[in-house]
Amino acid sequence: MIRVLAAICATTFLFLGTSCVSCTSEPEAPGLRPLPQFQQLPAAAEVEYSK
Repeated sequence: MIRVLAAICATTFLFLGTSCVSCTSEPEAPGLRPLPQFQQLPAAAEVEYSK
């Protein structure tokens, strides 16, 4: 029982140690660029089908 508990604790600390971004030397990801601004297209003229 003690071995199982020790193994669980060890894997938990190893997982938390490797998943921490500030603990590794990796730089932060750059921010997202702004979305492009599109122009509104004019609406098509209505078609009358009753003719």
